[in-house]
Parts: sequence; C-alpha cells; structure tokens
Amino acid sequence: MESMLPAERRQNILEILAKELTVRVSVLSETLGVSEMTIRRDLDFFAERGLAERIHGGAVFSKRRSPGRFEYQSSVQTNPEERERIARAAASLVEPHDMVYLGEGASAAEMLNFIDPAMHFTIITNNLGVIPRIQEQSVELILLGGAYVAETHSLAGPITLEQMRLINANKVFLGVDGLSLRSGLTTPDLDIAAIERKMIKQTRGQVIAMADHSKFGLVAEWVVAPIDQIDVLITDRKVPGGFEKDLKELGLKIIVADIK
Repeated sequence: MESMLPAERRQNILEILAKELTVRVSVLSETLGVSEMTIRRDLDFFAERGLAERIHGGAVFSKRRSPGRFEYQSSVQTNPEERERIARAAASLVEPHDMVYLGEGASAAEMLNFIDPAMHFTIITNNLGVIPRIQEQSVELILLGGAYVAETHSLAGPITLEQMRLINANKVFLGVDGLSLRSGLTTPDLDIAAIERKMIKQTRGQVIAMADHSKFGLVAEWVVAPIDQIDVLITDRKVPGGFEKDLKELGLKIIVADIK
C-alpha cells in the first residue's frame, strides 16, 4: 500500500466513500497504509471538488441527484420499508390539537396511517396524497389552494404561497430529497422548494425532516433550507459518528426509526 500512487490512492478512497457514504480518517489510514495527514489532504482534495463534505474525523460522500422534477408516484415506490418506518416514527410526534404542515411526497402522507383515528388535530397541506388517508380520522384538513401539478400530486404557485402567509402551524413535517451539511435540505423541484421554505418560516414550533439513509450527502438543484433550520431528523439507520456529531452541534435531534 505504501508504494501506491496518489491518483490510485484517491481512487480507492473515492470508491470506499461511494460504497460506505461516510468514512473516518483513522480507518482509511489503517486500510491504505498511509498517514492520517495524507488522508486528510486527500479528503480536502475531494471536498474542494464537491465530491465529499468534511465532517469531524472524516468525510461524507457528496452525490448529485439526477436532474428532473420530483414525481409523487416515484416516491411512493422508493424504499417502501424504510419510508414506512420513518413515517411511523414521525406520526408518534403528532399530539392532540397540533396544527401541522405536511410537505409534499409519500412520507408525509403515509404518516397518517399510524396516527390514532380518534385523535383530533389539524393538517395544513398542499399534498393531495393526504386526502385518501383521512377518510376515517377525526382530523381537520385545511387544503391550500393553487394550480394542480400532476408530477408532484400537489397544488402550487402564488396562490398557495399567499394562503400560507395567513397560517402559523406549530410543527412541520418535510420529506427530504437531499441532505447535505453544506447545501442543507434540497429538492429538484422549484415549487416544492418555495413552498417548503414558506412552511418553515410560518412554523412557530418544530421543523421535522424525514430522510432515509440514501439521502445523506445528496444534493439537488434547489435549496429548501440550511441544516440549522431543522430541529428533528428522522432516518432509518444510525447516522455515522462524524456526521452525527456535526448535526448535533447544529442543534438537531436525531431519531432512528426502529424495525418493527
């Protein structure tokens, strides 16, 4: 390993990053037989080129989400077991008489499958996927108006944003397309970004993000919010040590959804 050329060593590091998503300097140093200082320089090299984000003691792989609009039906079919676990954990945070914003996507809608039908609370949303899930619940639904967007199965546009200005919720639940220390919460859809930014601004309590592990390090085209605007992160697997430390230093509470 000691005679490995720098380009070869960096390629090995990048392959490990892509597979593991996060790496520690000490582990790479031992695996590749080079000093920790050399590994730190290599990780800085990747960070400067947008291929990784530095965290305490290591790095997180930076992935670029494929360009294109978010599609509701695709989100329904992606990682269904992980999404269900996250939705169940998110549902446990809803309390009687809450007034909550639900963002777009399947995770936010699926939360309603795990809430006591007899519990009264209020939902404010533009997510039309919510409607079939409240038929037997005592929830009050406030549906924001706007132009129908088939791809996201939601209502969006200036009317939606104007109506949100009149409402202050005490919690907001957001599905996450990309989660990055540097870029924050991101989405490939401009309308979603604008509406979810407004949801965060109009929420006087907790901002709760739902992201399975595949979203870590992912960066999409439009920024929803920086990480420090999030209060709770719900995910499906333990967050790697260095990444977890950085998130907690920003004030996030991390909930790992248990396997039932």
